[in-house]
Amino acid sequence: MKFRRIVVAIDGTPTSIAALEATGELASAWGAELLGLFVEDTNLLRMASLPFAREVGSHSGTHRSINPGQFEREFRSQSERARNTLWFIAERYRLTASFSVARGSVKRELIKALGEADMLSMGKGGRSVAATLGLGTTARAIAQEAGGIVLQFSHVASVSGPPAVVYDGSPVADKALAAAAELAHTLDTRLSVLLPVELDIDRAKLEASAQDALKETRPVLAFRPIQTRCTADIARNVRSSGANVAVIPTGRPMLPTDAIETLLGQFFGPVMLVGQDNTV
Repeated sequence: MKFRRIVVAIDGTPTSIAALEATGELASAWGAELLGLFVEDTNLLRMASLPFAREVGSHSGTHRSINPGQFEREFRSQSERARNTLWFIAERYRLTASFSVARGSVKRELIKALGEADMLSMGKGGRSVAATLGLGTTARAIAQEAGGIVLQFSHVASVSGPPAVVYDGSPVADKALAAAAELAHTLDTRLSVLLPVELDIDRAKLEASAQDALKETRPVLAFRPIQTRCTADIARNVRSSGANVAVIPTGRPMLPTDAIETLLGQFFGPVMLVGQDNTV
């Protein structure tokens, strides 16, 4: 699997900057083009225009009216900082890069951008204190609805090995396996293949299927059975495998949405979600 065009969502949050840093390094190794995207959230603009909209001072606790023009100015300021950060990363890694600003629903614009690229990279955290420490609203929505390949980051501004991929022999799992193998090759490390023990499939057949799918690249594979009965099992098993990046096929019965959200919230390293083709 080759990554040639990577979209990075930049919104000024610490996790989005970490995503940009780490993705710049990967793009350099892959010879990929980096496309920075800043989305002006029309939902915020609509809320600001409501007559009863108020903001509360973080220190004073006082309420005051929201001026829609204030959001417009803040968008311009944030997008300019995002553009400058992208150029800094592009110059450091000698990347071919571009930057664009879109206006609309953040989720919709990111899914649209992913449809025109090989991968979307973004931060897991949001703007609130709680979301910065956990899983932000946009990251959760993209995990639920986006197809294609989405790489989500916490504060770790690098991708280091070894990667681990959950594999059940399905076509989307084969796609996740190929993406994980590309990461393992780039990082010059082994690939941990995690086999759900609840599947009514012979483990030896699954191992043979994984080896056959990667017979051309021939990475060093380490197979490991994992429990997927409850959401906490998956995050715990991924961590115990020694993985620093998790690659997860989406849309599988063994990995429902709540299980993937738990993994995103509890696994500190980058998580690559691999689904079918994108739909807007």
